[in-house]
Amino acid sequence: MLLKAGVASVAAVVLATAAPPLWAQAQQSPPHVLVVGPMVKIDGRLFVGGLLEGLHEDGAKSGDSDLSQVQVDIKNAVSADAAKAVIGPAINAGVKAIVTIYGQSTQAAIAATTTVPIVFCPVADASASKLVASNAAPGGNLTGVSSGDAEASRRRLEAFQQMLPGLKRLAVLFDPGFPPDKTQMRSLDQVAPSLGITLVLRPVEDPKAAMVALRDLGPDAADAIFVLKEATLRHAVPEIKRVAWQQKLPILVSDPDLMVAFPAAMAAVGPRPWDLGKTCGRITARILGGAKPGDLPVEHPDFQVLLNLQTAQRLGVSVPGAPSEGNFVTLPALTLSSPKGERSAAAGQ
Repeated sequence: MLLKAGVASVAAVVLATAAPPLWAQAQQSPPHVLVVGPMVKIDGRLFVGGLLEGLHEDGAKSGDSDLSQVQVDIKNAVSADAAKAVIGPAINAGVKAIVTIYGQSTQAAIAATTTVPIVFCPVADASASKLVASNAAPGGNLTGVSSGDAEASRRRLEAFQQMLPGLKRLAVLFDPGFPPDKTQMRSLDQVAPSLGITLVLRPVEDPKAAMVALRDLGPDAADAIFVLKEATLRHAVPEIKRVAWQQKLPILVSDPDLMVAFPAAMAAVGPRPWDLGKTCGRITARILGGAKPGDLPVEHPDFQVLLNLQTAQRLGVSVPGAPSEGNFVTLPALTLSSPKGERSAAAGQ
């Protein structure tokens, strides 16, 4: 495998097959895959590493696959216009699949083609956003991963409850003007009652509102705080960090990578970039091997449960299954994966 550093990279992935692929027999160029999106936001190094691993493993296991090499072109695009600028030329060059990171790149790809397979990785809720006909049967030229729909939200809330068995009132800080937050709020509203959780909503459109919400929430209002508007924490000014550190309630987030930058957060339940990339690499390999994207069910990522043990101890929170010593610890017993039925259904396509 070769992965060149930089904003735009090309990787050649060698995949073992039982027989020479059809494109090689016809003396054609190897399949070309475009990966486009905000690489810094998703930690592109880890995401691409997982993507290449998923391509390699799935291709190596597929004896009837037409894969032997895949040329992966990686483009950093932080806006819809930037994504559009690289997707068009890739389509003209004969790209065989487009892996899109987050919503803006996905929408740009949808606007550019109805025939080239698109693997979104991830979006919040592909079905609710009308990107696909349904999660089970997407239809058209799209499939991929949803990380904030009702099923993903249920798993995340269940993990919160396993860490905090007494969790009944969950304050949620969200940005009502940010589409992914709105989508995830609908999903949380849908599943929370069935788990016995009451959501305490706190709209926060800017850092000042987030600081006020963190300062004013207390044990009388909620048992824990879930921050959907993670950009506020990711770029938090010292004052927000100070207010959060003084908070007596557990602060929960969905991005494990945020835990290091924002140590006031007690725990994160969400996909690691490497694992997310690996899932999307596996889906892409199946498409390159002949599967139709519209026939491949939308998947959910494996969730890592990462605990800041020192923050939990500072709050006096005893988390079931957690060790007595350490700093950032993964809780294997609480790691939530896609149900076996979901995986087997996808594998059987």
